Amino acid sequence: MQGRKITIDNHALLLIVLKKLEIFPISSSIKRRKFDLFDSLISSGMKFRSGDIIVISSKYVSMSEGSLLKLDKIKVSNKARTIAAMFEMDPKIAEITLRESDYILGGIPGFLLSIRDGMIAPNAGIDKSNVPPGFVIPYPNDAFKTAENLRLKFLLEYRIRVGIVIADSRLMPTRIGTVGVAIACSGFEPVEDERGKKDLFGNVLRVTFRAVADGLAATGVAIMGEGSESIPAVVVRGFRVTPTDRKLSKHDMAIDPEQDIYIRGLKRPPKL
Repeated sequence: MQGRKITIDNHALLLIVLKKLEIFPISSSIKRRKFDLFDSLISSGMKFRSGDIIVISSKYVSMSEGSLLKLDKIKVSNKARTIAAMFEMDPKIAEITLRESDYILGGIPGFLLSIRDGMIAPNAGIDKSNVPPGFVIPYPNDAFKTAENLRLKFLLEYRIRVGIVIADSRLMPTRIGTVGVAIACSGFEPVEDERGKKDLFGNVLRVTFRAVADGLAATGVAIMGEGSESIPAVVVRGFRVTPTDRKLSKHDMAIDPEQDIYIRGLKRPPKL
């Protein structure tokens, strides 16, 4: 709630010219069925302001859409059974993963490494945590559309210009534990092109893009936690972004897998 405020010195932590950055966790009761996402934020007690960035858990968004899937209702295809046998998976999880994925890169026992909306995710982001037993929850149906509609509701009903980030937690290559990543956003440019600028030593940046939305997602997820915290959303106040009213899509945040440094490097390993 608003009283649980965290203030961070930007000069020490973020190296941006601002006096302070404020982070406000938004708590919620347990949700078990479809609900109004906008109303849940407005009724939280948070006093939103123009310029706020609202980071929301993708699972909370999916729950608001009524996207819980009951495993014993899933019909398994022959293809899913074959894949499940190959990777020692629950056939129903394999089936849902196939439905949710744009395509499958490979897998290990228990997991398929898939791409959904331009992002790599184990089992297409399907999650069993913080849902009732016997259920799983996938990503939101159209996360960018949801983010855009939510932003417009704040603008039309309260005359407040906010940014929206829908965030999930993700494993990073070679790292232990999860970190937040943006699966969609609205209201600001998600990536800033730093090419042509100079670093502290006068070197010209030639390939650097700053993933603003992902950085905000990581901040939000760090506060939300992964267990029983009951913090499905976080407001970040005082963070400078480049506002935009244009409709964003996965193409504003993702690159083709064939251009990805990790996938390219692992796909064609050199003989050392």
